[in-house]
Amino acid sequence: MAPPITRSSSRNLPSGYQSSIDQPLQEFRPSECTNTLDEIKNMLNGIKVQTELFVVSLLIGQIKDWRLDTIKKEQENLFRHEKLSDTMDDMTLSVVKSEQYTRRDVVTVVGLPLADGPESQTDLSTKVAQALSQSGEDVKPADFSACHRNSRNNRTVRGKTVPPSVTVKFNVISKKDNVLRKYKNYDSVQGRGRDVKIYQSLSEHYAGVRKDILNFFNSDSDSTEYGISNRGLKVKWVTYQSPTAGFAIKLQSGEYFKGVHVWRQFVDKLCESVPSCRPN
Repeated sequence: MAPPITRSSSRNLPSGYQSSIDQPLQEFRPSECTNTLDEIKNMLNGIKVQTELFVVSLLIGQIKDWRLDTIKKEQENLFRHEKLSDTMDDMTLSVVKSEQYTRRDVVTVVGLPLADGPESQTDLSTKVAQALSQSGEDVKPADFSACHRNSRNNRTVRGKTVPPSVTVKFNVISKKDNVLRKYKNYDSVQGRGRDVKIYQSLSEHYAGVRKDILNFFNSDSDSTEYGISNRGLKVKWVTYQSPTAGFAIKLQSGEYFKGVHVWRQFVDKLCESVPSCRPN
């Protein structure tokens, strides 16, 4: 084996003293550092894994926060949309009520026959006054501020001749109210509807709602056209009462409800009165 490597110094040293630089150098053995290097490597790998886990956890947390924030915003937007829809419904209802209010002194007479010859304004007013007096209220042509036919010719409906309706505007609202309250479109003595009927004059909106309600009851009980089933129910009458009460509906089976101004209200009140009409 080769002698150990030594370093000497040119300086004079005390007898028996040997400088550390003259001592033999230890031989470097890489195998002795293997365990330490492996530990450092494992430590670095552990730090890397922990760092990755931290980043992933951070991202997951941010995603959760983002999802919660998104859900919150969606709920807020839905709430705003519902409030806006309710506001629009209230505004629409206010407009249609105001429009109907301008007709509070007007009635529509249906079924009054046309004259054989030319029909003067005086003749028409006299015939209308006579028909409305059957309510028990004394009605004269002087009670009208306007009275006119809504068409010139008869029309045919289901094989029957139907004369044009008549619009009548009263001078005094209370007079009109008394006539509507007392006049019965259904003749209980003869057990049938009268030939001449009287209705509150309706705006386009309310006329459409009334038509939809009648069409609903006349539709097939299994029809899904209206989103609910009529379950074979039959309507006895649909009457507009006032700007506050709106339509009042009476079914032949006895159910009665009012306060209907729009179709949604009709559906809600019908399903409340007849739970079987609710969609499955």
